Amino acid sequence: MNEIVACSACGLLMEDDVSASQIICPRCTKSVRKRPHSIEGDLGLAIGALILFFPSMSLPIMTFELGNEGSVDMMLSALYYFYLDGYPALSVLVFFTSIFAPFIQIIASILLFSPLLKHRKPRYMKVYFKILSKLRHWVMLDVYLIAILVSTIKLRADADVVFGPGLLLFVFLMIFSFLLSSRFDRKQVWKVYHHAH
Repeated sequence: MNEIVACSACGLLMEDDVSASQIICPRCTKSVRKRPHSIEGDLGLAIGALILFFPSMSLPIMTFELGNEGSVDMMLSALYYFYLDGYPALSVLVFFTSIFAPFIQIIASILLFSPLLKHRKPRYMKVYFKILSKLRHWVMLDVYLIAILVSTIKLRADADVVFGPGLLLFVFLMIFSFLLSSRFDRKQVWKVYHHAH
């Protein structure tokens, strides 16, 4: 059964059309509701995040130069240094929250939204849905970015710090991931799912 919505201007009750991006009242022609996003937008964010993911993890985030020595740091090398410095638990935690969880969130989003866009039911809908619901609290790219910025500010007094292209891509990845998580509307996804074949 479709959900019933009411026009705020004239009070007319009507069925909610899931496929419509905007619902217009047939009596007074006022907009009843505009949906701020769609499955197409969510899928676009997920694909954009996937495109940004691998370069942001493999390109240099920053370069430190202290005297005659320098080091180029990438996301994966930071995990390795944590492990070598005696912080294996921290290395695993950063790996999970900054690499594994975001990657799984992106893949599950693509696997969920692609069939829905074609009006087909995803094969493992419940699994993808649970993954997205559980992982959204573990994707912490923003915390890692803040840690990078704080360490850069502290090291600027002692060393020359040059930001690499990986940092810019990482910022964009964080924005795409944040938008993907914040736009995830369980109710809307289930409505589209029930109207799919």
